[in-house]
Amino acid sequence: MRRRPWIPQRGEVVLVRFPFLQTDGRVQVKPRPAVIISGPVIHEQTADVIIAAISSRPASRPLPTDYHIPYGSSESKAGGLKRDSWVKVSNLATIPRSAIARRLGRLTAAGMRAVDERLRSALGLD
Repeated sequence: MRRRPWIPQRGEVVLVRFPFLQTDGRVQVKPRPAVIISGPVIHEQTADVIIAAISSRPASRPLPTDYHIPYGSSESKAGGLKRDSWVKVSNLATIPRSAIARRLGRLTAAGMRAVDERLRSALGLD
């Protein structure tokens, strides 16, 4: 029996090898949680996934586009996050599906609405 390939779902929290640009211009890749923000139009046509980074460290100057998820909250539990976390909508990446190590959970509908609000704001779509 042939197994269907996994199709990413918008709102899933995944562990990925997230690319970071260092100050010297080199790219460093670190395992990090991220939330999938791309949808079926991308997932059904390509092997790419658009993600927003999730950090466990608050920014020294928080951006209005950061979405805070307190540890122990229902959002944190649904997303499989093990500490206070911030979805960094200003830190997006397009990665190959193969860069996703595993699924951690899924943001709630309310959590995705909050991410979408910040995404619209970050992209000037308001």
